[in-house]
Amino acid sequence: MPFGRETWHWQSLLWWLAVLAVVVQLKHHYSISTAAELEWMFRPLSLLLEWFSGYEFQRDSNYEWVSERADVRLVKACAGINFMLMSLMVYTWVIRPERYVDTHPLAWITGQLLLLCAAIIASWATCLLANSLRIIVAMTVQSRGWELDAIGIDAAQLHRMIGMLIYVPLLSLQMLLGNRSNIGQALAAPVLLYLLLMVVVPLLTGNALQHPALFSKHLLNVSVMMAVMCGIYFLCRHWLANTRHHIPRIRVNKTG
Repeated sequence: MPFGRETWHWQSLLWWLAVLAVVVQLKHHYSISTAAELEWMFRPLSLLLEWFSGYEFQRDSNYEWVSERADVRLVKACAGINFMLMSLMVYTWVIRPERYVDTHPLAWITGQLLLLCAAIIASWATCLLANSLRIIVAMTVQSRGWELDAIGIDAAQLHRMIGMLIYVPLLSLQMLLGNRSNIGQALAAPVLLYLLLMVVVPLLTGNALQHPALFSKHLLNVSVMMAVMCGIYFLCRHWLANTRHHIPRIRVNKTG
């Protein structure tokens, strides 16, 4: 499913308007919600962390999940909503309506609503698994006592870097569900989504200007991620070109 030009009809337009409405609503809900209102994310996340790590998590009076043994507190920033939104946009791209289907509008709308609900559930589950892995990796790094302050990395930066190392490959794998042969599309999607949700949106809302130093560090991390993805893309292109070049051609002689 390439990024190429598509024929826009009412079905495609309605699909992307519905996707946009869901993304905006979830983003707005996250921006104004408290930890108590994100229970639909934190409760299953704490259960997964208990299963994977063995540490018990309990909810405190602030509706934040805490593990005293692991010295971990799940605050609002740990919910992973931004990754869920990126995962949702990838899933909706993979299952989007590609061409006009001559069917009854009500039947088509019902089917697409079911698909959209499935994409929301899939992105929620993907976010829980990815976020659990991110937190467990961060817990392991901190428990080993690695001196990250010596190289200028604090706990917040560590979580963001680990998040990128986990989220970006997962988004690429999701893109490959739609087209396994299009490596360029799979590598470009995480970069574009990170730029949209983590750079463009904070600039438009003004949140980036409230903490310019923090946003500058975040922008540097995104720039490094973009450079790495571009490097992987060109390496893959070079490897595929060499592979095709060394594949022997079989000639078939037609007789008769």
